[in-house]
Amino acid sequence: MQRFDLTEDNMHELVLSLRGEPGKDQQASRRVAGIIREVRAGGDEALVSFTREFDAPGFDAAHLKVEAGEIESALAAAPGPLVEALKLAAENIRMFHQHELRGDWTAPMRQNQMLGQRMIPVDRAGLYVPGGGADYPSSLLMTVVPAQVAGVGEIFICTPPDSEGGTSQAVLAAAALLEVDEMYRVGGAQAIAAMAYGTETIRPADIICGPGNIYVTEAKRQVFGCVGIDSLAGPSEVLIIADDAAAPDLLAADLLAQVEHGSGAIAVLVSWSEALLEQVQTATASLQQELEMDRTLLDQVSLVLAAGDDPLELAIGFSNSFAPEHLQIHTVQPEQDVHKITAAGAVFLGEDVCTAYGDYIIGTNHVLPTAGTARYDSALSVENFLRKVAVISLIPATVSELTPPLVEIARAEGLRAHAWAAELRQERFGLPPEVEKE
Repeated sequence: MQRFDLTEDNMHELVLSLRGEPGKDQQASRRVAGIIREVRAGGDEALVSFTREFDAPGFDAAHLKVEAGEIESALAAAPGPLVEALKLAAENIRMFHQHELRGDWTAPMRQNQMLGQRMIPVDRAGLYVPGGGADYPSSLLMTVVPAQVAGVGEIFICTPPDSEGGTSQAVLAAAALLEVDEMYRVGGAQAIAAMAYGTETIRPADIICGPGNIYVTEAKRQVFGCVGIDSLAGPSEVLIIADDAAAPDLLAADLLAQVEHGSGAIAVLVSWSEALLEQVQTATASLQQELEMDRTLLDQVSLVLAAGDDPLELAIGFSNSFAPEHLQIHTVQPEQDVHKITAAGAVFLGEDVCTAYGDYIIGTNHVLPTAGTARYDSALSVENFLRKVAVISLIPATVSELTPPLVEIARAEGLRAHAWAAELRQERFGLPPEVEKE
């Protein structure tokens, strides 16, 4: 575990020290660019070749598409408690995202122009569910449900196969539960390329959403523009602000739960109690041994001592600068402190809740902005799958009133055809001159 002191003067440097300088991995970028080129040129054959190289040596094209019967059978065979847990999670996620829905609207404006906005779902969404080292049915729920709530007509999933070429039964069961029957066994940058450009088997998507590793993220970066994406996710992270009354055992559990995500995960505890930091350090090391976790994961835990006249304000300022994916507030009055937070993916108030609830069951989405992007980005939501289309109509009086100022602006910009297009409409559809004079 690392120990740091936080002051007003070193806040920016400490953020960089904990997260590292932003930038692109040039080696990964070149590798991904090559994969995308090969998938665009080789289609299914390239997908099979890369899947053999990275995931399942014996993989063949016949197993690329998951049959609907296999998806249904997984749900029938899944343990009852797991099915009930997935149902509960899906219900909570659906209820949360339904609150995000905004309907179409139309309203008259000051010059009697009628303006409105239509919310139109994308036609086809490709959702990436990571795999490999672990199974993530929760990520399937978190990506599929908001797409369904938005009204997306076609939803399909790409997820990497295991070493034997199969698919996680828990992931298949979750897909069956949500009635998703289009799924492909392909992962990594090759999956993103297939979703963006299509192959003989996989039709391209309008938007690609879902978390993944550095190669998935880089592939999303490179295909953006040809297809929409949700965000560029980095390693998972949590920042916890805790006062001297916080429980060391809970903090230790939450820090280890975060670094359990693996390489690159970041877990930071900020407190103004040196005694608490000492207790958490001891408790974290003890819990790591008890859970038989890799000891090197402790290197990803950072304990930060906030110093100054108002250490709570300093900790909150640091959090806003860090812009964490997950923020937990363990203070006397977290409901008040949260109003000072301006940048975070999700905020968990009080010691009776933690990031794990958001990862699985509460209902908020766990696809969150990472790497400081919470400064300008938000969690995956219904809006990622919706297009906002403006709708405009005019009446003769409005044409007459708005054309002259339009022409002034168009001429100032040197766009004579713009001016002429409006003047034609004033002549043809505007009020007659005698009416205008009245």
